[in-house]
Formats: sequence, C-alpha cells, structure tokens
Amino acid sequence: MAQRPSTTRELFMAMPQFANQDAIEGVNKIVQFDVTGDDPGQYYLTVYEGQVMVNEGVAENPDVTVTTPADVWMNIATGQENGAVAFMTGKFKATGNLGVLMSMQNWFNMPG
Repeated sequence: MAQRPSTTRELFMAMPQFANQDAIEGVNKIVQFDVTGDDPGQYYLTVYEGQVMVNEGVAENPDVTVTTPADVWMNIATGQENGAVAFMTGKFKATGNLGVLMSMQNWFNMPG
C-alpha cells in the first residue's frame, strides 16, 4: 500500500504492516479509537509481543482511548499533521494513559 488509505477502516487495517518492530518490542498496550466525522467507526489496536492486531469494535480495558474526527487521524497517521500539536490544540481528545499516546507516535512508519 504505497498510496494514502481512502477510508478510516483501510487506514486501521493497514497499520500492522507498518509497525516499527524496534519501537513495539516489549510493548503490551491496547489503544481504543472512537472515530467521528465523515467516516466514523470504532477500532482498537492491540500491541503485544512485537505484534500489532487491529479489531473493529470496543476493547474491554484499553490503556488509552482516542476520540478523533476521521480526517484528523488520517492526517496524523500519514504524517501530514503533527499528533502532539493536534492533541494540544484540541483537534482530538484522549483519556487514560497519555504516556501510551505519546509513545504510539513511534510505533508506526506510515507512508505519507
């Protein structure tokens, strides 16, 4: 997938293939995404034992929950927008362990 995903679902389902193995080594976290806007959905990433799994739906006990408009997360994931700046300026919200959110920016090498 060299091109930008066209839907939120495509984006999330592609994430495992862009995992940064060095960054996720030893990580055991669940990140819930509640996507709003034009392309809504609920997805959760499970990072465990150097693997990334993506599921649709709601995780039981996520470490952090991200609530974001679809277009904002697409721009962050593809490097067109800085995730930390987007968070600090209120473009998306997160609850739970914000340290997980901060480290997550290194977990993937998505194409721009």
